[in-house]
Amino acid sequence: MNNMTTFEQIPSNELQFFKEKVQRWVHVDTQITQLEAQIKDLKKVRNKELEPEITMFMTTHNVADLNTENGKLKCQERKTKKGLNKDFVKDNLSKYLSEQDDIDQCMNDLWKNRPTTISYKLQKVKPKRVKINKDYIIYGRLYYP
Repeated sequence: MNNMTTFEQIPSNELQFFKEKVQRWVHVDTQITQLEAQIKDLKKVRNKELEPEITMFMTTHNVADLNTENGKLKCQERKTKKGLNKDFVKDNLSKYLSEQDDIDQCMNDLWKNRPTTISYKLQKVKPKRVKINKDYIIYGRLYYP
């Protein structure tokens, strides 16, 4: 992606098609953002307000599952492990390795040799507002009238 093409080199019909796709992408992205905000609020109610009260009632009264019109709700105990961090790994390595140099080398190898994957994703960057004069404001680097 290092050899960038200028807009003058692209045929006008292809450029117009591209602009329409970008405008549609921006529109869909805006809709997604609005819906995600609604979903976030609903999940907050479900997970922080309702679920703790429901699971407390179910565990207190030994109710394992509940039939609803939308299906069955089960109250299950879930055990999860915390993520690994450098201090945890280092402390546990020191239980098995006595030399600090060995521990440091092992830590460096673990952190440096982690696999890396490359993927490409469109990211919407909020534009900086640049005031040209009192009548016009252009957002970001490209302006589409």
